[in-house]
Amino acid sequence: MKQKIIIIASIILVLLSLLFYYNGKEVENQKQLESKEEEERKIEEKMKKNYGEKVRTEGKVNLFQKEEKKYKKIGTMNENIILSLEEQKDFDAKNPYFKIKDTNYYISYQDLMKTEETPSLRYQDYISFPIKITTKENTKFYQEEKEAFSLKESLTLDVIVKKEDSYGISYFNQLFFVKKEDVLKEEEMEVVEEVAEQIPVLNYHFIYLNGDTSCKEQICHSEDQINSHFSYFQENKVLTITTSELEQFIDDEIRLPKKSVLLTIDDGARAEKFIPFLEKYQVRATLFLVSSWYDKNTFSSPYMELASHTHDMHTTGVCPSGQGGGIRCLEEEKIQEDLKKSRETLNNTTAFCYPFYEYNDYAIEQVKKAGFTIAFVGGNRKVTHDTDKYKVPRYPIHSYHDVSYVKQIVES
Repeated sequence: MKQKIIIIASIILVLLSLLFYYNGKEVENQKQLESKEEEERKIEEKMKKNYGEKVRTEGKVNLFQKEEKKYKKIGTMNENIILSLEEQKDFDAKNPYFKIKDTNYYISYQDLMKTEETPSLRYQDYISFPIKITTKENTKFYQEEKEAFSLKESLTLDVIVKKEDSYGISYFNQLFFVKKEDVLKEEEMEVVEEVAEQIPVLNYHFIYLNGDTSCKEQICHSEDQINSHFSYFQENKVLTITTSELEQFIDDEIRLPKKSVLLTIDDGARAEKFIPFLEKYQVRATLFLVSSWYDKNTFSSPYMELASHTHDMHTTGVCPSGQGGGIRCLEEEKIQEDLKKSRETLNNTTAFCYPFYEYNDYAIEQVKKAGFTIAFVGGNRKVTHDTDKYKVPRYPIHSYHDVSYVKQIVES
């Protein structure tokens, strides 16, 4: 009897042990399941947080292509590259990748941060060269001379910018450069669009708003005159360019629409009054500012480029003949000191305008030595690919020039 009791007790103990074991296992499995679900929930929350129409890469990251249900590394991308993502409403921790818009590439949610920044789309106003290039595999692409991304596969792309050692192409909805040594093949295409073979540069001075008739000079502009000119540019889709774009045009690095123009304003007096008109009609202009005369912050606008009209050499009677601007005869040390101050004040600009349209070989030499890459004069003729970049001509606009005069210059 005693032996039976021991056997029964042993069986009960074994059964209880098994019961406790399986109960414990079930509790452990339940905890693991809850932990996994919590981890997935956190991942999905982070995915929602990092997702946006525009995102910025955080550090050096990998690019992937999707093959069946697996993600294969196809390249890398450096930090601070702005990307557009495909629209995504559902976020699944089992699929923690976002698709880059208009590509077949994916990127991990962990490598991105939502941003409001937008890359410049200015290049979309240019006309592509009639050239297609095919890149080699394992090619690097650059932005502002820094490596931006690399791909293991080759691409066939249109050429938007043509430099001496590289091509500018559109990818990820922005402009990147590939070195010519990484191009496997070039193919010439049929020319289909008309492009500018010559570009006018117009020169304005002082704007006087309606009711102010105090200026009697020919280089003063009424509010009505500026409205008529600028509305013509907007309504006729005339591309208003920058000084650097004009340089690129002269060097045949970019192709511009047939109706393109560079607008310039001299000196700085009353120039801030141009800004509401530039912004209203969304046209760009370059202000050649005498930088010691006016605070550059007075002219802050995305539509106004600032360039040099000297720091303090816009003075008559310094040199013999003409109006006597000092850049034609002052000692080199004084000129270089002035031009250095001007460039430093104006964000290291490389565009210059000779005071009073006056220059000589000595002035050109000084401008080059100071680091300027383009300089403007008068001349009443258009800029071509053969134009001397240190004698860029302009059409002075006077108070009596109506919109038909501007139209004739732009469209002829």
